Amino acid sequence: MAIFNGTDLILKVSPSLAGAEAKLMHSQNVSLSMNVDTIDISTKDSDGFRDILAGQMSFSLSADGLMDFDAQAADTEVDELFDQMFDRSVVTFTFALSTPVGYTITGSGFITSLEISGGTEDAPTYSCTIEGTGTLTKTAV
Repeated sequence: MAIFNGTDLILKVSPSLAGAEAKLMHSQNVSLSMNVDTIDISTKDSDGFRDILAGQMSFSLSADGLMDFDAQAADTEVDELFDQMFDRSVVTFTFALSTPVGYTITGSGFITSLEISGGTEDAPTYSCTIEGTGTLTKTAV
């Protein structure tokens, strides 16, 4: 796979329970963060160096973009994310290139943060964070 334009990297989220995933409306930045916890297994035999084992894995996603209070598009709107956060329902997502090349990453999570803000003479914006639950799936396309 060649280097690509970051504009092509998108996050699709289910706008309702069991609904089809759609691209987050007017997103400007998206990111996926994966982590592995470590378990310290150092002993007196470690010669002063730390020995570790891999522990639980975790992941989170974040996105931000421009707010649209009167959206009529097929994309996932911020108010739909608010409804899912308020209902504490699981969202499904796909993190991938807008034109399938290489692979997609899919999974589920909870919206743990949603912010809408607007400064004086500035475009209103949103940001959201999804904390993952369960496993991630990487699929070649």
